[in-house]
Amino acid sequence: MHKILLTLTLLFHLLAASGQEARRVVSLAASITKNIYLLGAGERLVGCTRYCTTDPADSVIVVADAVNVNMERVVLLQPDIVLLSGLTHPRIVEGLERAGLKTRRLDQPRDFDEICSQLELLGEITGNPERARHINKECRERLDAVARRVAEREERPRVFFQIGADPLFTALPNTFMHDYITRAGGLNIAANLDNGIVSREFVLLAAPDAILVTAMGVAGDDQVERWNKSAALPAVRSRRVFTINDSLCSPTPVTFAGGVEEIFRFIHRDP
Repeated sequence: MHKILLTLTLLFHLLAASGQEARRVVSLAASITKNIYLLGAGERLVGCTRYCTTDPADSVIVVADAVNVNMERVVLLQPDIVLLSGLTHPRIVEGLERAGLKTRRLDQPRDFDEICSQLELLGEITGNPERARHINKECRERLDAVARRVAEREERPRVFFQIGADPLFTALPNTFMHDYITRAGGLNIAANLDNGIVSREFVLLAAPDAILVTAMGVAGDDQVERWNKSAALPAVRSRRVFTINDSLCSPTPVTFAGGVEEIFRFIHRDP
C-alpha cells in the first residue's frame, strides 16, 4: 500500500509540474531558506531542515536534519523542486532524482557576487526576479559606500577571522568569509594558506591587529576571553577582539552587506 501511494503521488507531481516557476519548494539548507524568505516567497516553502528558520504560520514540514533526509516525506510533499546545498551527500541527490524529483544544487558561494547570483537564481525559481535584482542593487550600493570609506583610510588592519574553536579554524582565500575581510578594508592573515586549520602559535606569530570570533554562544565569549589574555597581541592592546554573529556564516546579500559594515566599524574602530 505504501509503494502504491508513493507511485500515485509521484505521477501527480510529474503531471502538475509543467511550468518552470516552482510553487512548491523543499529547501535542504538554512541559507537557501533564508533567501527564500528574503524574496517574500515563504508561502512556497513546503519542506525544510530542522536548522532552517521559518515562519510558524507557514507550517513548513521538517524533512531533514544536518545529515539525513526523509525521502518518503519529501516525495509526499509533491515539490516542484528540491533545493540542495553543495554539502548535500551525492546519494541523497541520486535518491531524490530516482524518485523523479527535480533538484538544483547551490554550492557554497565564494564571494558577494556569487551570493547575489544565487539570490537571482532563487528569484527566477520562485517567480520573484525583480525583487532579487532590487535587493542586490541596494546591497551593492551599501558595499560601494563602505569601499569609499576604506579608500579614505591608510591603515589596512591585519585580521584573524576565527570560525571554529576545536580545531581552531579560520577564513581562507576564495571564500565569502575572506571577502568580508577584504571588502571591510582588512588583510586576512590566512591569505597564503590552503588549510583553514591553524594553531594558536600561528596567530600569535602573525600578530593580527584585529580578531573576529564567530559567536558560538558561551564558547564564543570564552574564546574572546582567552585571546584577551594574550597581552602581546596588537589586537588585544588596541582592544579589537570581537564576536561576530554566526548568521554571517550563511549570508544573504543583506546580511553580507551588514556584516561588511559591522566588520569595518570593528577593525577600524569606527563609531
